[in-house]
Amino acid sequence: MKIDFKKLRDEVSKITKAGEIEKILPHDTLYNRLRETALERPDQPAIMYMNRKISFKEFLDIVDNAAKGFSELGISYGDMVTASLLSTPYGIATIYALDKVGATIHLVNGASSKEELKRELTHIKSKYFVANDIFCGKDKEDIFNEAGIEKVITTSLLDTLPTGFNFDKVKYALIEKLKGLKEKDYSENTISFDKLLEIGRASSRELESCKYVPGHVATIAYTSGSTGNSKPCAASWEKLDSMVEIMGMTEQGRFKEEDVMFATFPLWIYYSLLNMIHEPLCLGVTLALDPLFDPKNLIKRNEQYQFNHWLTIPPYLKSAVESKKKTDCSRWKIVLTGGAELPNSVKLAADEYIAKNGGNVKVVQGYGASECLGAFAYGYYPNSTMGSLGKPCVGNMLRILDPETKKEVAMGESGEGYFYSAALMDGYYGDSEATSHNLIPDENGVIWYKTEDLIHVNENGEIFLDGRIRRIALCLDSNNNPTKIIPERTRKELMNMDAIDKCEVITVPDPVSVNKAVACVVLKGDNEKSEDMKKAIISYSEKSVPIYMAARDVMFIDEIPLTSANKPDIAALESMYNDCNNLEVNKTKVKTLFKRK
Repeated sequence: MKIDFKKLRDEVSKITKAGEIEKILPHDTLYNRLRETALERPDQPAIMYMNRKISFKEFLDIVDNAAKGFSELGISYGDMVTASLLSTPYGIATIYALDKVGATIHLVNGASSKEELKRELTHIKSKYFVANDIFCGKDKEDIFNEAGIEKVITTSLLDTLPTGFNFDKVKYALIEKLKGLKEKDYSENTISFDKLLEIGRASSRELESCKYVPGHVATIAYTSGSTGNSKPCAASWEKLDSMVEIMGMTEQGRFKEEDVMFATFPLWIYYSLLNMIHEPLCLGVTLALDPLFDPKNLIKRNEQYQFNHWLTIPPYLKSAVESKKKTDCSRWKIVLTGGAELPNSVKLAADEYIAKNGGNVKVVQGYGASECLGAFAYGYYPNSTMGSLGKPCVGNMLRILDPETKKEVAMGESGEGYFYSAALMDGYYGDSEATSHNLIPDENGVIWYKTEDLIHVNENGEIFLDGRIRRIALCLDSNNNPTKIIPERTRKELMNMDAIDKCEVITVPDPVSVNKAVACVVLKGDNEKSEDMKKAIISYSEKSVPIYMAARDVMFIDEIPLTSANKPDIAALESMYNDCNNLEVNKTKVKTLFKRK
């Protein structure tokens, strides 16, 4: 990538006014950035997929032929193409090939519910669907037809695997068989990715890559939807490129040519697409892929790939550490978690595990959102404070405002976080109302993302999460005065109980206090789901937070349900509790509650 990040960082570090950074950042397309790197180091491995190494030259050749294939199918600049892809070589190549022809790539989660997939496909119309074939079974045909999908291009988990026997090939073949994909009956409307490549190789036309156009919507990807329906975040080429440049400046000097990034997440998440895939490739880092990662296989993959960088989530880290099996951590340079809270106990256990196995790095947390296209902040500096989500990356800026007065709070005080970044999304595609609610212009007309997160910073400028405004519920205290329940605060205190393994706190309607807090609890070991345990949890909660914020009921569950983005599914928990208790909302009282002084 032909950018001097040290020089760029020096220039950006002098800027103190939001909105000025965009004026000095150079921009290009996803494909052109990849091509720059491929031409600089053609023989270096770009991708390792199990026991197969694919050089940058070979990978660019796959991308170019796929782009010609897409072009022969009729896809051109501005066309909407829906994709649902795992982190495989052909999956990654699809992104760059579609970008080369200038298509807008609509990224959806093929593993989501049929209802959610139908909603996303009908909201954003597309004639083309490119996906791993495990997402293209017979059960999806009705959805495709209703959504107007005319052409389906599929790729198998087995594509590009080396010849000969290996356990991963057997596993993937079994998974596809269980998905009903014993034999692929390709029709006029469905072709394989290999066939697409054949079409591209047979084409005699020259295909130039699209030139950079400001404002062109290059990708659309969805928020996690943990508290409701997911929203489509649209990003132009300049926003996507800005993310790479921001991270390149922040991590200046951290990546070396021989480094390996262990990439395990699907491509429909901006954090995965940009922070785990596109940025490393642009910087000449080799990607080591495991599209169906099981944390029990961490040691096997570490030995196989000898990776240096691992971006993961707390549950994966916890599972790996609890295995207590030894692995060589001496090569590890960055172990970063995001997407969910990293409990102090898990971080300390992971730090100890790494040190015992020859490593000299510590696990750090990151903080971001789909709206800022991935990471906004993380602990990229030495000695980050326990529990910190890091500092804003180079060029990013943060405001913390009182949710009601909209005035900036003092250092150490909690308020609502607002992000400024050159990498903020352009908006929620097709939803101007939601866009105007979350993208807020300041007094100078510069756009900030309203996070609806309650946060504070310490004297070092490190960020700490205190709760989520979008989950704050209105209620009446014991004196019948309006106040608020902050579920995250209640949950954090309950997690200090020895008997509790996992906990989420939801709010549900209540005839007396309008809303009440309910603890959804997974108990440790042999602790019994009894009335006595329920009373103990409620009593503990009443002693640790204000009484109006304390859990007034407990729902014992075996596991916290997760969204497809591996975040706690709050909507599912609320539905479970409501189904069990047949609750009804006192709508009139909720509407009038905060009209009172």
